[in-house]
Amino acid sequence: MKTLFIVLPLVLTLAACQPGSDSDKQAAPKQVVPNENPIDDQVSGPKASSEASVTVSVDRDSEPSAITVRITKDNSSFGIESVERLDVITGYSVNVPVSGVDVVDHVNSPRSDLRPWHYKYIIQTNRGQLVKEVRVLKDWVLAETARISDFKIESNRIEVRFLVLKEGAVLITEGRDLQIDAAELRSGSIAHIQTFSDKDLELSNTVKVPGQGGGRLILNLKYATGVVKIQMRGHRGSRGEKGVDATQERPAQAAAGTAGEYFAGFPRGPDYDGERPSCSKHPTDGQRGTNGVAGADGFNGFQGGSSGSLYLTLQSARFFDYEVVFVPGEGGEGGEGGKGQPGGLGGQAGASAPLCRKAKAGADGANGAVGSKGQQGSVGTLGEFCLTMGDKGTSCITRDQFSGGVK
Repeated sequence: MKTLFIVLPLVLTLAACQPGSDSDKQAAPKQVVPNENPIDDQVSGPKASSEASVTVSVDRDSEPSAITVRITKDNSSFGIESVERLDVITGYSVNVPVSGVDVVDHVNSPRSDLRPWHYKYIIQTNRGQLVKEVRVLKDWVLAETARISDFKIESNRIEVRFLVLKEGAVLITEGRDLQIDAAELRSGSIAHIQTFSDKDLELSNTVKVPGQGGGRLILNLKYATGVVKIQMRGHRGSRGEKGVDATQERPAQAAAGTAGEYFAGFPRGPDYDGERPSCSKHPTDGQRGTNGVAGADGFNGFQGGSSGSLYLTLQSARFFDYEVVFVPGEGGEGGEGGKGQPGGLGGQAGASAPLCRKAKAGADGANGAVGSKGQQGSVGTLGEFCLTMGDKGTSCITRDQFSGGVK
């Protein structure tokens, strides 16, 4: 089904949709909306004449990613020699075939490109040059799970005519600061907008940083209908780093015990009793080994990510319900403590001697203690929810759950 938009000799832009219209069942009416920054038609050259003027109109094709632009002469007193279409966003230009009275330009763009159709048509006539600017907003229809990185957008802003979230549709913002401006939001039974998917949040965050936050989500809607659930959640913080291990090189071995000494005595004779052999000095035990140094304490876990904040503006709504949940990310676990240093070896026993008691080797030193585990990181901050309804002003509040709607 085609919808005709007619542009005055200034600049064509997308007309605002009628609140409550059903784009699936009813064609939008013809509308003429001046560009926000109109560029006057220009006629230049030695043959310039005020009679050289054209009308530019746009037909929306049944395919959402295609439009047809028609350039029609307002009178037959001049001829169109060439038309160049310049893409204002990319800077890419193409020549449009000129045949017959009207110039017809069929324009297609990928479904993943949400940027508006924004072109300058440079029209060379036999009486000079005309410049027309065309800017038309696209429709964005989601029927399944989609990530914002799957689409081409202008900076962090998406400007569309209709945002249609069919039943089961899930839009994942990936925690980006994002602004969505739509003339109309229409959702199915239940549609979801989430900062992160469950799988995103389950994945271990190995990067040594705080958890990623949900960002700022701004929804500016002229009209809304349906049911939308919005989940603003932050990532869990990274686990703290492990404490530094103490050196694993043992301390120097403890001193050895002293050796024992033996006295041989004097031999006995018939007239002399003599002295018996004996231990003159017992050997000593080896010294106890040095205790190892304790390992360093683990580092504290990183803070969880902020839930992010939501700013919802509704000019009007009908049978519209919303539910918003804010869940900050949990703090990361504390890092494990570092290993302690092995204890030093005990000193060797002093050498034994005859008739002396045996000495003992010194005990090894105790291993150094493992460092203490770091503390768990703090929970992320709770974002705010700001709601603007028509001309009733804006109210902001910080809480973990909200629900509301318009009947």
